[in-house]
Amino acid sequence: MSFHFGTVYVRDAQLPDVHRALEELMSDAGRASTKERGLEPTPDELTSSKTVRSFALLPQEDGWTAVIEDGHPLDDGGVAEGLSDILQTESLAFVYSDEDGHWSYTRYWEGHPLEAGGADDEDFDVSAREFVAQQGLPNFGVYYEEVAAAADASAPSLAGSLGVVGGIHPRLPIGTEIATFLRPGRPQPQ
Repeated sequence: MSFHFGTVYVRDAQLPDVHRALEELMSDAGRASTKERGLEPTPDELTSSKTVRSFALLPQEDGWTAVIEDGHPLDDGGVAEGLSDILQTESLAFVYSDEDGHWSYTRYWEGHPLEAGGADDEDFDVSAREFVAQQGLPNFGVYYEEVAAAADASAPSLAGSLGVVGGIHPRLPIGTEIATFLRPGRPQPQ
C-alpha cells in the first residue's frame, strides 16, 4: 500500500477554535456547512474548486491539531494559510506521496509563508519520517476516509467509507470531528 496524502497541522489551537476558523474560511469561500451523509468528493484537480469538501479534525496532540481533507489531496486549497491567518498562529501544510516519490511542507505564521522544504530523492521516505518525528506531527498517513469510517454514524461521511478495507482501523482520538461544506447553487455530485 502506498501513501499519497496531504495534512494541515495547526499549532497551539484547540479543536473547537480550528473548527470555527475552518467554518469561517469555508464561508468566505462561498461554502455552507452541511450534516448530510453520503456525499461523494468531486473529482476536481484543485481542492478549492471542489463542490463538496469534507474534513476530519483531530484533537490537539503534541501541540498540533490535524486537519485532513477527503480525497487525499496534495493541494490544500489555501486551508493552512487561511487557518494560520484567522487563528493568528503557526500552521504547516504537509504533503507526502509514495506514488510521486516526494514529500514537502510549507510553514505559515499568522497567514504568511515562513518556510518551505521537502525532498524528492531516493531517500525521501526516510527524510519525511525524520521531519515528522522532529516536528512532533501526529497522525502521519491517516486518511479522511479512515476517520469517517470510524466516526459516529450521524457524522457526514463519504459514500462507501463506512468500512475500512483490509482491516486497518485508525487510532481515532476521542473528540475527532467531521466537517463537510457544500458550494451552494451548484448541483450536488451524483
